[in-house]
Amino acid sequence: MWSWDQGRLDYFQFDNLKKLAKLALSGDLRLMDRGELVAGTGLPFLPDNERYKPWRNYGRVFRSALLCVPEEGGGSKATKVAKALAADGSTTADEYFHYLSESYSDPSPALHNWDHSASLRYPLLFSLKYLLARAAIGLTETTITQIIAAYAYSGFVGDEDQSSFIELINVDHDMGAVGEHRQAAESIRVIAQISYLSLDRRAVTVSLSREDAGNIFQQLSPIGGEHLESAAEEILRITDLFPSAVDELELDYATTAVSDVEEAGFSVVSFAEGVKTRKTHIVIERNSKIRSEFFKFYPVSICDFCSLDTAHRYPWVSRVLDVHHLLPLCSGSRTSRDGTMLNDLVAVCPTCHRAVHRYYDCWLKEQGQKDFLDAEQARAVYEKAKKLLTTGT
Repeated sequence: MWSWDQGRLDYFQFDNLKKLAKLALSGDLRLMDRGELVAGTGLPFLPDNERYKPWRNYGRVFRSALLCVPEEGGGSKATKVAKALAADGSTTADEYFHYLSESYSDPSPALHNWDHSASLRYPLLFSLKYLLARAAIGLTETTITQIIAAYAYSGFVGDEDQSSFIELINVDHDMGAVGEHRQAAESIRVIAQISYLSLDRRAVTVSLSREDAGNIFQQLSPIGGEHLESAAEEILRITDLFPSAVDELELDYATTAVSDVEEAGFSVVSFAEGVKTRKTHIVIERNSKIRSEFFKFYPVSICDFCSLDTAHRYPWVSRVLDVHHLLPLCSGSRTSRDGTMLNDLVAVCPTCHRAVHRYYDCWLKEQGQKDFLDAEQARAVYEKAKKLLTTGT
C-alpha cells in the first residue's frame, strides 16, 4: 500500500501549512531550529533535542506538502506552492488539496523510494475520484477501508474514466484481506479537509449533488510530463505547474451549494477578488454532513451571536440555526483521527449569519486583506463583531 508520513496530521492542517509556507519563504526550513518552528506555527516539533534540526524528523512533511526541497550543500529551496500558500487569500484549501491529490505519486519524490523510471500510481487521486464516482451514482458515504481495498484490487493509476470507476464500484472487494494500513488512512484524512468532504473515524462523506460530483471527477487527472531522476528536481517540476493547474480547475459546486456568494451575505461588489475564498467558506457551512454532525453533538437552539432562543421564538420549527465556520475563509475543515473537527463551528441564526459575513467584508476591506491571516485572527474578528452587537463598541 502507499506510504505517507504517519503521525503528522496536525502539520498537514491547511492553516498550519500556510504558516509553514511563510517560514519557508522568510527563512530556511531545513536549517531552522525547533524554537523558530514552534514560534512560527504553534506546533510542537518533537522531540526537543538540540543535537539535530527538526528537518531530520519533519523533512518528509515539508516535501510531501510541496513546500520546499533540499539543496546540495545544505539548506532548502521554497517552491511555488509555498509562495502561493504564503500569499493570504490567494489559494484555497480546495485548490491545494485537489492539486496535492493529482500530484502525490507512489513512489513519491518526497520519500526515499523515488524511482523516476517506475510506473507511477496516484493513490490520493484514486481515493478522491473513487469518492466522487460513488457520489455521482448516489453513494455518498465510503469507508476508508473500502477506498484502500478498491485501490489494492484495481491496479488503477488514477487517470481512468468514470465508467471504469463505476465498474470497480460494482465489484465486491474483500476488505478483510486488506489489513490495517495506517499511513494510507492518514493521507485520506488529510485530503478530507476539502470543503465538500466530511470525515468520521471510519468513513468519508461527499456532500455534493450527483452533477457536481461528476463535474469535479471529469477535471481530475495525474500531473503529467516527463519525470526527473532527481527527487528534488521532480518536486520543483511538479510545483512549478501549480499556478496554471489551479487556474484551470473550476470549483464552483454550482448545483450543490450556492450560485453566488452574495446569497450567503457576502458582497461580491465590494470585494470581488475574494470570491473564491468565500465560496470555499460557504460550501463548508452548507455541507449537509458537517451540519448534521454538529447539531448531533451540540443540540443547541440559541444563536451564539445574538443569543436568540430560536426554539422559543419559533416553536413550530425543529431547527433554524446555521453553522458558521470560524477559520479563515480559504480554509477547509480541520480533521483529526476521530474525524472532521466541529469546534471550529458555531450555531447562529440566519440573520446574524448574513450580518457576520457582511462584517467580514467590511473588516477585510478596511485592512486591505483578501482573507484572515490565520485562525486566531478569524476568531478575533468574529468576537469583535459579536461584542459590537452587544455593547455597540
